[in-house]
Amino acid sequence: MNKLHPLPTAYLPSIAYFQEFLSSKHYLEVNESYVKQTFRNRCEILTSNGIQQLSIPVVHGKGKKLKTKEIKIDCSTNWPTLHSRAIRTAYASSPYFDDYFHELNSIINKNHQYLIDKNTDLLHFLFHSLDIRINLTETSDFVFNNENNLSKNFLARDINIGFVYQQVIGFSNEFVSNLSIIDLLFNEGPMARKRLVCSYF
Repeated sequence: MNKLHPLPTAYLPSIAYFQEFLSSKHYLEVNESYVKQTFRNRCEILTSNGIQQLSIPVVHGKGKKLKTKEIKIDCSTNWPTLHSRAIRTAYASSPYFDDYFHELNSIINKNHQYLIDKNTDLLHFLFHSLDIRINLTETSDFVFNNENNLSKNFLARDINIGFVYQQVIGFSNEFVSNLSIIDLLFNEGPMARKRLVCSYF
């Protein structure tokens, strides 16, 4: 039987993050001390100008360490519109953009108060779109063991995802690996699940 491992929350996570979910049984570690400037609130997409990083602004505790589940989204900025616009500009010409963007956009613009709720809603959408059945369970207490991946940088460029695919922006450029899962979804559609599964099994 596969072991249960804690995995941090992630915003529109990378392909490597999804492969990690498939490789073992995971649950979301929401009781860790929040780590700033990581994949927990940011993702990377591919544009005509190269890689663009999208970050959800969050409210940090003043001199106080907060748990991930306590992190609130900073709603004083118009970040949802900026993210939606960036994603549309980058992927509007991709083969499966129209199949997924409307629902994705509605979740991005949904009025979530907490980062964990935004990320979890997006994960549910992504797993459904990829036809992957995974029950997302959150930790009730902080869990740490030597086999977890709480500190792994799932945005790293040197991670080998095990396959390549056609990227709309990449017709005349070199393939860019380990972007947000939406890069794979918009470009490959239903084939995205097969890519992920075959890369691990």
